[in-house]
Order: sequence, then structure tokens, then C-alpha cells
Amino acid sequence: MIAVENEQAAKASLRMEAIRVRDSIDPEIKRLKDKEIQNNLFKTEEFIKAKSVMFFASIRSEPNTLEMIQSALNIEKTIVLPRVNLKTRELEPYSVTGLHELVLGYMDIPEPLPERRVCADDIDIIVMPGLAFDKSGGRIGYGGGYYDRLISAIKKQHPPVLAAIAYTQQVVEHVPVMSHDVRVDMIVTDAGVLYCRGESAA
Repeated sequence: MIAVENEQAAKASLRMEAIRVRDSIDPEIKRLKDKEIQNNLFKTEEFIKAKSVMFFASIRSEPNTLEMIQSALNIEKTIVLPRVNLKTRELEPYSVTGLHELVLGYMDIPEPLPERRVCADDIDIIVMPGLAFDKSGGRIGYGGGYYDRLISAIKKQHPPVLAAIAYTQQVVEHVPVMSHDVRVDMIVTDAGVLYCRGESAA
């Protein structure tokens, strides 16, 4: 039990530090970094091949995904965004055709209207948020476990690519993870793409 408590304490401490670091990025520099993250993501083979992409709607100091979503819609990707179901504590994926379909939801996070539910098995790539990552794909989220549950429930033989987006400052030496924590396949930063099960690409 002590080991688990230590793990939780380490995660809580890392979350606080990651938020502090991310919040401290100068707004003008952040805008430039956001553009680089988008450029790096859109140039990956995984994104180019994907027909259906699940994004998240960014809030606070997260990398700006709203411009990414619009750009992906412009090149005719099927765009999926999650809604939080508080009763089941699950993420429910819905497709959107434009940013005008987003409404404020859980924790004031923009969410899609509950009109076009999609099967998570049909998603080719999931663009994931997070606070801190390491080079082996370890990820610290906000602590709700929503993405872990969504991804663990996907049954298809070839699951979606898990692509985290982050600023370079969010990639750390080691992230404490537990057995149920999902590791990401790639981390897309303003500096390039880090493949967590292979080598990094500039």
C-alpha cells in the first residue's frame, strides 16, 4: 500500500510541476510552438494515412488544438471529439463537422453535441492531452483515467495510434506509471516527433 501511495504522491507532484512549467511559457512563444506542433503532427505518416482522427478540445495552457481541428477538417479528415459521461466516467466519441458544434461541457471543456456517436474501433489516430511524458511513452494525465478506460475498451486487431501532443518542456526523464496506465505510441512536440517504440524523428 505504501508503494501505491508513493506512486500517487509522485504523480501529484509531477502534475503540479508540469502545469507550472506549461503555464510559464510566454504567450507569443506558445503560439509559435503550437504551430510547430501542428506542422509536425500533420507531416507524420500516421496522420497522413488516418481517415478518422480523434482530437481533444484544448483549454488553458494546453497546445491549441482548435486550429488543428479546423485544419484537419479542411483536408477532409473525419474528426471525432470526446464527451465526458459523468455517470459512467467514460469518454464518448462523437464526430463533428465544424467548431460551431462544440459546447461547454465537463470542467468547461468544449465538447461535441451528442448527435453523431461513433465507435472507438473506427478511429485511426487519437491525439491525446497530458501533463508530462517520457521517452518510453509513459504519460501523466489529469488523474481521471478517462483515456485509459476508452483505449482499454477498444477491441479491434489494429488499435488506433496514440499520439500525444506536448511542448518540449513536458517531456521528462521518467514518468511514474502503473500497470493499467496506457502508454502512447508517439509524442509530437514543437521540436519534432518522438516515437516511443522506435527512434525519434526530427
